[in-house]
Amino acid sequence: MANPIAPCTTPVISQPYKEVGGMELVLAKLFGDGCVLQSDMPVTIWGWGVPGSEVVVEVQHRRSSALVDATGAWQVVVEPLMAGGPFELSASDGEGGSLRRTCYVGEVFLCGGQSNMELPMSWVSREYPEEFSKPDDPLLRQYKVSPRYDFQGPVVDHEEGSWSGVDADHLGGFSAVAYFFGRALRRHLGVPVGLMNVSLGGSPIESWMDRETLSSFPSALEVLNPYLGDGVAEAKSASSLARIRRWHDALELRAKPEDELSWHDIELPNAFDCVGLSDWNGVLELRKTIHLRRDQAGMPAMLRLGTMADADETWMNGRRLGGHDNRYELRDYRIDENVLREGTNEIRVRLTCEHGSGRVTPGKRLELRVDGECVDLSGAWRYAVATQADTECPYEDFVRWKPTGLYNAMLSVCTRYALRAVLWYQGESNTGDGASEYRRMLTAMIGLWRRRWNQDRLPFLIVQLPNIDIDCVEDGGWPVVREAQWQVSCDVDDVATVVALDVGERNDLHPVRKRPIGEQLCDAALQLVYGEDVGCSQPCLTDVCVEGDDVVLSFANRHISQKKAGGASFGPITLSTVDGRSPGEFSFHWDDGLDVPTEARIDGCHIRLRRPNRRPDEIRYAWRNNPERGLLCNERGSLLTPLRVAFPRD
Repeated sequence: MANPIAPCTTPVISQPYKEVGGMELVLAKLFGDGCVLQSDMPVTIWGWGVPGSEVVVEVQHRRSSALVDATGAWQVVVEPLMAGGPFELSASDGEGGSLRRTCYVGEVFLCGGQSNMELPMSWVSREYPEEFSKPDDPLLRQYKVSPRYDFQGPVVDHEEGSWSGVDADHLGGFSAVAYFFGRALRRHLGVPVGLMNVSLGGSPIESWMDRETLSSFPSALEVLNPYLGDGVAEAKSASSLARIRRWHDALELRAKPEDELSWHDIELPNAFDCVGLSDWNGVLELRKTIHLRRDQAGMPAMLRLGTMADADETWMNGRRLGGHDNRYELRDYRIDENVLREGTNEIRVRLTCEHGSGRVTPGKRLELRVDGECVDLSGAWRYAVATQADTECPYEDFVRWKPTGLYNAMLSVCTRYALRAVLWYQGESNTGDGASEYRRMLTAMIGLWRRRWNQDRLPFLIVQLPNIDIDCVEDGGWPVVREAQWQVSCDVDDVATVVALDVGERNDLHPVRKRPIGEQLCDAALQLVYGEDVGCSQPCLTDVCVEGDDVVLSFANRHISQKKAGGASFGPITLSTVDGRSPGEFSFHWDDGLDVPTEARIDGCHIRLRRPNRRPDEIRYAWRNNPERGLLCNERGSLLTPLRVAFPRD
């Protein structure tokens, strides 16, 4: 499924700075108040000013100077800094220009990808309420790049971007994966940690690469070319949004009045095909009456309705609570005081089904939380068809996701900023027809970023796609991308991939369990980036052979370490399963399309499968969107990556 994840924020086209400095001294936005500079390596600092003037920069008693060139740009390189802070970063130009910034020095990580990297702590607050009551931590800081795109070329500076620390006002905006990674790293190293959040929901990998690199991927440039030219992309975006508005306006004009609605029973949560509304588009009215006690009346509350397809408006007792326009956002609505009443209370949802897959997502909890109690809202509801559409809603032309756009406007500005490593959580939007290119694209992107940062061995820590079983066709795209993410860590220097098959949610593209991912990334970083032995190892297939009636797969622990490709070290392994059941998810596959699950058993460091009568072409493990039964792990709990391997010759 192409571009499956809707963005958490909506970007606009970038307006490159033509004259950033003008006649005054300016620092790039990355060096805003509270920035975190990388320790123990030269740090480039840049900005704009009066042509011909000399800019002097000082931090930690290290001074460096440079002349402003004819275009108004300048940059200096500061000698390696010691971790700590806060310190003062100063810049002056001898022309009366003087700037002062508070800065910290520590470990800087770029956090890139799509919505599962962008997903903020506010989204997962229900899963991790304790994080919001912890003491402030000004030494864990995030720089959030506001979403922009540009197809003309790299821009000069971010239009918006600022640093913030962990406190009550800003924690909710932190990337959840990055936050838990940073928390764990802060505990271990005890130094400031800076997280550069350069991510955007729904973005395919090709939007994070430049045109030169994409010349090796002609199909990507074919996608881009129709959007080039002044105003072309904006016009295409506006046209697609206008078509969507016309579709919605037509529905409203045809809506039945309240007294003409015909009401029916429905059990929720559920997909609407349960009541014969399969491949149906239009507007449904959903109603639920609940009864509350006198002591609950007037109390503030929280209404939680999971997720829905596609766009809702929700009311309680006639008071509008809010609405969301995509199927991936949680419908969590605050209810003010004096809205709830004693006795009967009515929940009303007006839901627009746009693409033939209407639902209140099965498996999600429906509840009202009031005064510490939980009122279960699942079960009997009523529904009525307000209006039916003749066609499905047109799709938005997501211009922001086109190749090169995010690289030019969001990433390229960062490439002079010294950093320790990259965290990369992306791939969902490449699980469609182009999944087979992902391995080559990811390798090319890593090479591009390393060249731009001038760090040949800039470490990359990749999150493999977790399990999922909703809104995704079972066409092999998800396993292929997972395979690519793992294989790149085997083929490319200084890359590690963490397997996340057990932290997804089968009914949600945005799983909320982000702490395990952040902590796994931290463990991998401690070994790959810092060379510490924290016992971080991953199960790895080492051999396949036939022994009599059995096919035997042999495994060992591969240790994450600073390495050249192929130079990983291996050690003994104790295999088990995450759920304590017998190993599952193995199958034999034939090139004619037949795929037959097979039983497996653990034999020390081996897995034994009964040899089939007809010789298959491949052995596969966890080769589907939502593998979940009997997942294999080592003694540390690290999961085996999905894999496919040729059936061995006798």
